Order: sequence, then structure tokens, then C-alpha cells
Amino acid sequence: MKFGIMASHQYAHEDDLGKHLDELFGTVELAAELGYDSVWTINHFQSNLATPQPISMMASLIPRSGDMTLGTGILLLPLFHPVHVAEEFATLDHLSGGRVVLGVGAGYRENEFAAFGIDPETRFRRFDEGIRLIRELWTGETVDHDGEFYPLHDASIGIRPLTPGGPPIWVGAGGKKAVRRAARLGDAWYAPGNSPSRKYLPEHLAVYNDALVEFGADPASVERPIGVELYCAPSTEQAVETALPHARVEYSTYAEYPALRWQRDRFDDLVRNTLLLGSPEFLIERISALREMGFDHLIFRPGWLGMPPEKIHDSLRLFAAEVFPAFR
Repeated sequence: MKFGIMASHQYAHEDDLGKHLDELFGTVELAAELGYDSVWTINHFQSNLATPQPISMMASLIPRSGDMTLGTGILLLPLFHPVHVAEEFATLDHLSGGRVVLGVGAGYRENEFAAFGIDPETRFRRFDEGIRLIRELWTGETVDHDGEFYPLHDASIGIRPLTPGGPPIWVGAGGKKAVRRAARLGDAWYAPGNSPSRKYLPEHLAVYNDALVEFGADPASVERPIGVELYCAPSTEQAVETALPHARVEYSTYAEYPALRWQRDRFDDLVRNTLLLGSPEFLIERISALREMGFDHLIFRPGWLGMPPEKIHDSLRLFAAEVFPAFR
């Protein structure tokens, strides 16, 4: 099993952004030294948290990330033109020596679509067309695309990706229709591991596996990433005491958006069912259950709003020392 971290570059607007970014870079450098496999950036616009943009963040992390995979977790694809994305990620693919993953999602925040003058009702059609067009452009061949949103004639990108055919595309998806879309369009479904329902993952994995077969893919051949919230301490009591207050603040901030109000209303369910706050033994047990479902790449947010960097580093070190050996 692989282990990755969210860069989690979201901060209170009144905070010193430069200080936070320096601390984040130190965290990524430590993760690379400890043998973590990947690091993922975040995308939001006009956010209630200061959120540096993901493509710039990925470029800044390339020299700090060793041989880790770098990806977007996730890029809000309907808010970008596919030509822009194709060229940017081809560039990042070269700059990183082929270590890039394009993780994409359709978005949910109404203010973001309004800012770009995009009807949110069109986001899934834009998403579908965008992925197909990016793949066409990454071939390096001339493209004629008679699309609803992004028509192109006799077009080609200025730089071909280093990776033949372009970087892998992971699709973030929550609902069953979206999971089927991930099977049809993506190289992997980036599964959300923070549903308050214990039935969510088994039910949606079944939908995904059936859809892979329907669309002609081998379920045994795809990577199985999942994003979770995780903190490791010598005892579960210490992990909860250290991490839970910070996680509660961050989730209450997300819940200011109407689509995520459930994260405030059902926070106790999240704590019981999905927040992996515990000792190495507790985490090995919970991660083993995810591995038995088929997941093979666990990506987690190592800290939350206001958590001191030394606490984040303590968790990363202990997790690498005590949990890695159980899965590698």
C-alpha cells in the first residue's frame, strides 16, 4: 500500500501566509525523507480560507518532494479551459520528471461557478468534455473537436507531456452517477473516505467495479486511492486530544458552504466512522479494513487549522515508523 499526504494549503485570511507556506514546505520535505509516496494540492476560488492555487503549488513542491508523486486533489475542471490544463500539466510532467497526476472533480461551491460565469447545471457536461479533450491534446496530434463548450479546429498543444499519452487522470466523485463517470473517464476513482455512513464505501465500490467492467476496464488493473483524515499518536486518547479540536474547527469552516452543512450537523458521526485519529495499532486495524476493500493508496490530511507544525511532524514520523511496516 502507498501512503500520501494532502498539502492542505488552506489558512485563516488573517494569518501570515508566508510563514505557513514555509512550514508546509518543511512538512513535504520531511514526508519525502520518511518515504511517503505522494503529495496532493487543493483547488478553490474565492474561499473563506486563504488557498494558494494548486498548479503554482505543485511547481513549488517539485524540488522539495524527492521522488514523490505530485497531484491535484482535486482540480475543479469545469472552471478551467482544457487547453490550459493540458499545457500546464504537460509542463509539470516535464518539470517533475514524470511524477504528475491530474486529479479532477466537478465542483460544488455556487460562488465559484458564479465568479466564472458558469451555469453549475452544465458542470458535468463540461467535465466530461474537458477530460476527453485533454486526452486528445496530450497525444500531440492535431485535434478537431466539435464540442459543446470547447470547440477546436486544427489545434495542437505547444508542449507534449513527458509521459506517453499524458499523466494519469484521477476522478474525484461522491454520488453513484459520479462514480460511474469516474470509471468511464478516469484512470482511477479518488474515493472520499469521510462519509458519515459505514455503508458508503462498500456500496460505491460495487458501483465502481461494475462500471469498470461495463466500460471495458479490468478492475484488477486500476489504482485504488482514498482520501481520509488521519492523525497518529502513541495512544488513541492522545491522538484525539491533539487533533480533534483542530479538525472540528476546520470542518465547521467547510460547513459554511450549503453543500457541506452536513459536516457540521453530523460531525460526531464523522468522528466515530471516518476520522482516523489513533495509535499505530488502531490505525493499522482501520487501514487493514480499507485494504481488504481493495484500496491501495491512502492519502491523508496530516493536520488541520491551527495545528502546530511540530505536532504534524510527530504524527508523520510515528506513522512512518510504526504503520508503514505493516503494509510494505
